[in-house]
Amino acid sequence: MHLALSASIAACHLPSTTRNRTGAVAPSGLPDYLPRMSTALPCGYASEGQGVTPLAAALESGAMREQGFDVTLAKMGDAHAVVGGLTSGAIVFGNLAAPALVLAAAEGRADLVFLAGGVNQQFLVGTPGMTLDALHGRPLGMSHPGDLTDFLGQLTIDRVLGGSGELRAVGGSQSRLQAVLNGEVAATPLSPPTAVQAKHNGCSWLYDYAEMGLNFAIGGIAAPRSLIESQPDLVHRFLRGYLEGQRRYKQDRDFGIAVHEKYGETTRSIAEETYDVTHAGFRDFPDPATEGMRMLVDFWKSAGVIPEAFRVESVVDSGPIAAVCGHKAR
Repeated sequence: MHLALSASIAACHLPSTTRNRTGAVAPSGLPDYLPRMSTALPCGYASEGQGVTPLAAALESGAMREQGFDVTLAKMGDAHAVVGGLTSGAIVFGNLAAPALVLAAAEGRADLVFLAGGVNQQFLVGTPGMTLDALHGRPLGMSHPGDLTDFLGQLTIDRVLGGSGELRAVGGSQSRLQAVLNGEVAATPLSPPTAVQAKHNGCSWLYDYAEMGLNFAIGGIAAPRSLIESQPDLVHRFLRGYLEGQRRYKQDRDFGIAVHEKYGETTRSIAEETYDVTHAGFRDFPDPATEGMRMLVDFWKSAGVIPEAFRVESVVDSGPIAAVCGHKAR
């Protein structure tokens, strides 16, 4: 972690127990007659959409402030930028899909680990009238090499289309939707709310990546390994806030819709549909060690993208979330 950022966090770190005037332990760790001090905690996420929902819910519900954090949440553009922010110390926790982090770790550019699973569904969305059979040999859209849509595109060509097809980098979710609508590509992986928007525009959902076990299973919250080792209490408090935000989201549909509308940068009606396809994916124990992560690593090994010696265990740490949830880590 960047030294200045580490020092800032350490200086603001809350004491674990402080007695108030009645002798009881104040929940904040400070006497109840003193203002509560918050730890500034810069966080980042890749781009607008469904994936940031759990972290955004934790921020918007006040769950992070209840844990003593003053969280700022920056949209960084893509998962590669989130990896860069984590390695430079510009952010402390990042929300991102797994491929960019796995690639950076395999290339020795980052020592980061996933601490909690996230929420990310992906659908293969085709041009209006497109069918899966007609997609063979047609170009598919992705965002950038080494990101989630690159991995899903490779996987689609290999396992759904029988090796027939090509990938074209056409940009973020809205750019990919426009590329589908104008015929530049025949299909592309999209997540809600953009996938819902695409359906409203007449596009077809050709394939649900849940059939491969990849929905809600390939990314989430990441942090530098050094933070987990040096400040476990801070990590545990962050994860408690993360879980409380999820609980609030699942219990309060209107709140969840508002989160989707704001962070999905979409309309109320599309946010409502997004909530309805998203909320079931929130897990009470969001273990980052998923079969989806293993599929990513194994597929990229077989394709020669990452070394054969790379292990999925090097980029996930189930220990902190297991401790917070009262589970045994894998």
